[in-house]
Amino acid sequence: MSERELRLRRTCERALEDVHIQRPFSIESFCEALSVKRGRKMVLREFPEGSGLNAPCGLWVAYADEDHIWHVPATSQRHRTQVILHEIGHMLLEHGGDSGVSALLAALPPEIAPARVKAVFGRTDYSTDQEHDAELTASILGEIADTLPTAPSTSRDGLLARVDATMIHPRRDCR
Repeated sequence: MSERELRLRRTCERALEDVHIQRPFSIESFCEALSVKRGRKMVLREFPEGSGLNAPCGLWVAYADEDHIWHVPATSQRHRTQVILHEIGHMLLEHGGDSGVSALLAALPPEIAPARVKAVFGRTDYSTDQEHDAELTASILGEIADTLPTAPSTSRDGLLARVDATMIHPRRDCR
């Protein structure tokens, strides 16, 4: 493992200390648990249909008190998760804006007020070190998420699974 990858892995591990996620894994519950740890609300949003060919497939918009992650709607769940983890990578690595910020601001959906935006980062290519690091961080986050402790699920299915597990008789069939 390269020194760069080790540095990114340590950053991810620190960011996910004391984070508990629900099983089965969902990017929504992961973001909720991470936002509690960071003390900043995280909002996941889909780009509106017809955002254009030059629009990024993911976008992180940092406001003073919360973070919004935009992603393309027409994609697989796995790709959607990777896009969102990539944007979280930018957050955790504290990446600043780049020279393409004006182009990204122009691609923002109309409900985003550019005057409120503190930072914006889009997922358009992987030619810069920051984009490469964010993509590698997304993969590392996915690996670490598989090992995180489980939080009690508050969903209907999670509740039923816990009740079912509680009702299992501890003794084997003795016939």
